[in-house]
Formats: sequence, structure tokens, C-alpha cells
Amino acid sequence: MNKVATYLNEHLSGEVVVDSQSITAHATDRSQLLVQPEMVAHVASTSDIRKIMRFCWQLAEKGHTLSVTARGSGENTTGASIGGGIIVSLSRYMNHVVGIDPKQRLIHIQSGAMQSGAKMVLSTHSGMTLPSTSYTECDGTVGGGIASGAAGYLVSRYGRFGDSAKQLEVVLANGDVLQTNRLTKRDVNAKKGLHTFEGEIYRQIDNLIADNKTLIDSLEVTTSGYSGIAKVKKKDGSMDLTPLFIGSEGTLGIVSEVILQAQFARKNVHIVVSAYETLSDAHVAADSAANLKATAIELIDGRILKRAATQGKKKEFAPEASYSGGLLIVVFDDFSERNRQRLAKKLEKELAKTPGHIKTTSLSTADALATDIHALLALANHSQTATGLVPGAFSGLWLPSAQVSAYIDELKKAEKELSVELPVFIDVTSGRVDILPVFDLKKVTDRQKMLRALSVVADLIHKHSGALAGYGGEGRLKSLVTYGTLHEAEANLYQQIKTIFDPHGILNPGVKQKVAAKDIALQLNAWCRDAA
Repeated sequence: MNKVATYLNEHLSGEVVVDSQSITAHATDRSQLLVQPEMVAHVASTSDIRKIMRFCWQLAEKGHTLSVTARGSGENTTGASIGGGIIVSLSRYMNHVVGIDPKQRLIHIQSGAMQSGAKMVLSTHSGMTLPSTSYTECDGTVGGGIASGAAGYLVSRYGRFGDSAKQLEVVLANGDVLQTNRLTKRDVNAKKGLHTFEGEIYRQIDNLIADNKTLIDSLEVTTSGYSGIAKVKKKDGSMDLTPLFIGSEGTLGIVSEVILQAQFARKNVHIVVSAYETLSDAHVAADSAANLKATAIELIDGRILKRAATQGKKKEFAPEASYSGGLLIVVFDDFSERNRQRLAKKLEKELAKTPGHIKTTSLSTADALATDIHALLALANHSQTATGLVPGAFSGLWLPSAQVSAYIDELKKAEKELSVELPVFIDVTSGRVDILPVFDLKKVTDRQKMLRALSVVADLIHKHSGALAGYGGEGRLKSLVTYGTLHEAEANLYQQIKTIFDPHGILNPGVKQKVAAKDIALQLNAWCRDAA
């Protein structure tokens, strides 16, 4: 065991390991990248994280950088939960519910706890729940959902997972602990008067907001960069740093504990599924659903249905005639069953008249059917070939609704140029776009093609005023191309925020900053060699 690991083991309640099995297990996530850490710290408390950060800060002050990357369950698809240096693993020990306040609908929980576990605990208290973080039922930790800005089913109504955060406990780069919440102007001034790292952060962030007000006011809040800065300060002078950490992917601090605002769970929804000859026809028909104030309006590319069918998963609501077109999925979740049925019947009549219409199925059901529909996406994330892969870096994009049609058209042109199919899933109500191409990453040519396709997709997203990292963060893969499409002023703003919180560059380097294509290629090649 190296000297650093030995030293830390003497001072932590958890343990630091350097064995080859642990290193290998933490060198990858779901991103098809590989970065080997020097050691893995299974932390048991906030105090453990503080000690690690203090040690690394002191090293950095002496000119030696030992990076720190926070990790939950390793579900990240963009390479945000891997890194050199120390992996701070939260899921082994820091996975407990601290307390629940049923009256205020609050749950206090450690960030290494699984989201599914948090929801299960909440369900015993008057049917409460938390926002979903995935369309495909992938599970992650509470801290991971916040750090990645994850969002899932019904995001347009209930927000991202991190939007439910009322308060965060964050260990800063120097080991100090920050408690985030909405502070009054008077409280903000008191914080700014502190002769501490926290005080310095409040002073610099407040000045940064004042100096860049016009730019910040124009930002769309996605997970690109640190666009959450747009929600930090209100007109009354109050401030809340929480939005900065949602989607920050552990680059500003490590979230150790969270207080989340729960919601009342919807027991039933009404779903209308309509098949169309073309995806464009389905998108045109979506206007009818929008006029009825549907909770969610989604488009599924017919090629996704075809991919699922080849795996033996044919669905009655997805007839074969739609495989070259697509599905329109509309969800009504009004508390009143009568209202849900009334709106659904009205929509059915309108959809029957729309161009390219094949078939409409209306189902009054529990959330289970929505899960069944979105299981198609889970299947689409698996290739029919043994070595084929669907990289997650093409998911979680964001587009303004007015740009969706033009984007679909240009994506079709890009397919021909790249010689790659780019089937899409689109949540029209939230602007979320997932692209599901298949690459054989065992082939060097396909690895090159993947990086090229990512660049083309990023350029098109930028052209149509969207964000490559709308949901789910940037990680390493998206960082590769994100910062080439940002306006210089916006990129500079995000770099200043990073420097304020992490002046020595300790926290998750290579994420949310410009990276070299050759470095990503090396990490991709390393993963392929390891997976062989």
C-alpha cells in the first residue's frame, strides 16, 4: 500500500484500498471510457470526506495535485464518475436515511443511498415519492442524481431529481463544509463578511453575478457548464447556492447529505399511444396534445421499435407499420380519473384525423404501463450484435420545442454523411432528446466514427439553440465537444465559477472543462482493451 493510502487509513473511519480488483472495478462507469485511479476511499462519514479534501488541498498548496472524484453507483454514461487520484466512493457506507418529516414532506438522506431505496422509504409515508431520474429504469444514488442533473419520466411536470433538493451538505475543496439553502439579503451579507473559504465563495459569486448580469439572465438552465448560476440570486438579494451543485458532477464540491422535498405519488395515469407513418407526422400530431395541456408528450422513432422487435419485444401499441415512422405517446396525470378519461377521449378523436395516422391505443392504467413503454428505450440501449454498443453520451440533449422539427430534418442528413443511423426519442414537453446510434467499439473505425458523430450532433444542437448536456451532465465525453460550441463569454463565466470553488483543480479534473480529443481516444481505447 502506498504512503498516502496508509496515512489516510490511519485517519478515516472508512477504508482506503489499492488492490487491483478494487482499482479495476472503479476505473470504468457506463461511459465506455477507462481511467485508472490510484486508490479508492470507501468513506463512512462527512468527516472522512473532509479529511481527504483537507489532505489534497494541503498537497496542492505545496505544488502536488492529487485529484478527487466522487462516485456513487457508477451509473454515469459520460465518464463523470471515473478519474485518476482518489475515488471517493459513497455507496458502501454513506447510504442511510437520516430522518423523515412527513408533515413537511422532507427526507434527510446521505448521498450514497440508492434513489430506489429513498422512494421505498417515502412510500410508507402517505404515498410520497421523488422525481424519476431515468426513462429506462436505471438506478443510481441520491448524490449521483443531483450531481448529474438527472431527469426522467414526467420531468416537465415534476422537474429534475435535483430540483427537489431543499438543502445540501457539501464538502468544499479545502475540506470545509457548506450548508446550502435560500439566504436572505441580510444573511448573504453576513456570509460575505466571514474570513473563511465559504465567505470568499459568497463574495466572489456575488461579484460575478453583478459583473455578468446580462449574460446570466439569458442562460437556459441545463447541465451544460454551471448554468444553474442563473437561479442562485433573486431580485430581493437572497441567494441559494444549491442550483450551482445540481449538474456540477462533483467539480465544485462533494455532496455528502441532502434534504429533499417529496411529492405525492400519482397512482394512476392515462396514456394515449398513437402510431404514425413518419416521425414528422407524429410530431405534427403532438400539437393536438399540447392544446389539451397534456403532462407529457413523447415521440419514439420507429427504428427503436424495430430494434426492440428484433429482440422479441413486440408491443401491441406499436404495430409493425410504425417501424419506419414512429409513436406519439401522451400522458395525462390529473388527480381526477374522470378528467383524465375525458381528455384522452377528446385527444383520440383529434388524432384519428391527423395525417399519417395508423392506430391509436388508449389505456387507463397505473404507472406500470409507462414503465413498459419506456422499457422499449432500455431495449434500444442494447445492440443486437455481441460487440455493438449504444453510447449514453448521445442522450440527455435539450432543444427548444420550436426547433425540434428542423433538428429532426438535419439529423436525417447527418445520418447519410456519417453512415450511421441516429434514431431519436424526444420528450416534446421538456425538450429532452435522446439519440440512440449503435457502434461496434471493438473497431477502431467505429470509435473514430462515434467521436465524429458526437461532434456533428453537438454542432447541430448548438445551431438550433440547444444544449448537448441538457440533462445528465457532461462527464468527459460531452466535455470534449461542449466547450467548442459555447460562446466565449459563457465558457469564461463557467471557468471563473470553477476557479472560485476549486482554485487548485482538485475536484474531478477533465469534467466540465475543455479536454483533448486524443485523451478521450486513449480512454476509449483503454476501455476496449480491458473489455476484450
